[in-house]
Amino acid sequence: MLSVLKQEFKIHKKNIFITAIIFAAIYLCTIFSMHLSGLFESEKIQDISALWFGLSVGLGCIGAFFIALFKGSGSMNDILFKDTGYLIKTIPVSSWKLILGKMIIGLFEFIVYFALYLLFMTFIFHCGEEIALALSMDIQFNDFSREIVVLCVGIIVLFILIQSILNFSFTVYTSFTKKVKYSKIILAIIIYFLFSFVVELTGAFLNIIDFNLIDDILSVWILMGIFIVISVILYIGTCLLYDKKVNL
Repeated sequence: MLSVLKQEFKIHKKNIFITAIIFAAIYLCTIFSMHLSGLFESEKIQDISALWFGLSVGLGCIGAFFIALFKGSGSMNDILFKDTGYLIKTIPVSSWKLILGKMIIGLFEFIVYFALYLLFMTFIFHCGEEIALALSMDIQFNDFSREIVVLCVGIIVLFILIQSILNFSFTVYTSFTKKVKYSKIILAIIIYFLFSFVVELTGAFLNIIDFNLIDDILSVWILMGIFIVISVILYIGTCLLYDKKVNL
């Protein structure tokens, strides 16, 4: 397993490093522009700072998530849809180790991007009160350490779940419907129903426990445990399909 992790990291480390540098550069530009807006009472500088801030928040909240999911090292696209997939099939490594290794490195990649965003937001929330006032932003600088920890863990678990859903969906598509007419539509339907199942399951769980974020925050750990179980089941299904049905 360690050799698989080393190999996967070696393959993807350059992309991870370059993407992380781009993210960090955008965050630094945002901090610099917001600092300038605090020094100079210029409406134009404030508008530019607000745009940079919006870009950084969008990148951290949405961009990093989808980049890591669809272009990151945890995606099975490279072994299912690229020419290298056939060669990987001939490597004497079990699919269980190969897919798990990819998903672990994919999770590591997302955590790197997420950690950069957390550092950026930590600076904004602890050092940026005057900056926020200069931009007329209604930001509350309060300490919700417990909630923040649960939120961060929840985001990571959610990434694991979505990564598992997508990899399973792509493997089902490659196994059964790749050469079927309108196969892309079938793939979209598979992904839709898997996400719908998870959403319905989550809604049912929240109704059962009468969930309230402030009063029942510890119940979130139970929900995250359910997500992890679903992810494990999907991982097992992905490995079985890759072994038995995927024919590149």
